[in-house]
Amino acid sequence: MESVMAKDTLPYDEGNKAFNDKVLPDNNPYAENDWRHDEWYLGWSHGEECDTTGSWDWSTDSFTNS
Repeated sequence: MESVMAKDTLPYDEGNKAFNDKVLPDNNPYAENDWRHDEWYLGWSHGEECDTTGSWDWSTDSFTNS
């Protein structure tokens, strides 16, 4: 039996993957009034917190070239 996760990705996981793919947080695919918006951002920000390369620059709100 195939697991649900194999078919459906949670918004949190989508956000984390988005950070790793260098997608800007403003490109959150969910509307602000949708619960998935916050979950996506939590995943994105978790990716940023765990990033050891320092690829996100908060002062410019952009990814660095590294």
